[in-house]
Amino acid sequence: MKNRKPTPWTSPRITPCSRSTFRGYPLSPSGERARARGLSLHAMPASIVAIGDELVGGFTLDTNSHWLAERLRILGYPVKRITAIRDRPKEIVEQVHRELADGEVTHVFCCGGLGPTPDDRTFAALAEALGSDLVIWQETRERIERRVKRMHEAGLLESPDVTEGNLRMARIPAEPARVFKNRRGMAPGVVYEASGKRLFVLPGVPMELKGIFTEELEPEFLSDGSAATVREVRFTFAVEAKFYPLMRELEEAFPDVSVGSYPNFETKELVIRCLGTDPKRVDAVIELVRRRSELLGMVGDSR
Repeated sequence: MKNRKPTPWTSPRITPCSRSTFRGYPLSPSGERARARGLSLHAMPASIVAIGDELVGGFTLDTNSHWLAERLRILGYPVKRITAIRDRPKEIVEQVHRELADGEVTHVFCCGGLGPTPDDRTFAALAEALGSDLVIWQETRERIERRVKRMHEAGLLESPDVTEGNLRMARIPAEPARVFKNRRGMAPGVVYEASGKRLFVLPGVPMELKGIFTEELEPEFLSDGSAATVREVRFTFAVEAKFYPLMRELEEAFPDVSVGSYPNFETKELVIRCLGTDPKRVDAVIELVRRRSELLGMVGDSR
């Protein structure tokens, strides 16, 4: 049997018929505005600041940021950026100021550096960044005292007395919007209102961070997000470069849908992933990807 010559990329370029239509699909008014500004639309972007020398030094894998980014995407708060910084007060202050100055970001999550040792400096640095004083939060102090007493009774601590290290975890910047209970540890979670944004501060211990987030923070502060729609088309032995022209055209015509290609060299798979807040728009992009790939003789598995 003769070898079939591969089909060249000859399908017509995707071009909008007008400002309000695209290959038969309507462009939303918000999509038109975003297109005019050259921006991609997302609902209430968030940012994550992971604090810790152990993260920047490569000693500890930052699983917190990955978990938070996934949860925030599902809840409708897609993450604009993730930044890892050292336990240096000046660097923490500077990074918090950058986050608060970002006009797109509405929710900032700072994680880590809330423990009992001298190198845990997040609360003190945040007080400086917010122009606040450090205060002992009485409810948190009482919870720490009860926890220390229980640990002493269980034989885990020699003394039932609260140490200065314990008190460090109850000393937070003044005037929080809310202080969250930590049912798995001592350091609390806290949220502040600053520069029209919400600044969340969470412990770096993964179990504690996840507990505070899912049990208290999420239902109270993140229930009004617009959940993102994610669709994928998976190809086997596909050449990523062949999708470049299409992805550029989709980016121009569908600025409110994020389109990315993700090759896996171990499984020989190529994933084209589309994400947006409007399911119909995301489905329209996936359908166009599927049609164009078929013209190349490639059939993908849509999910």
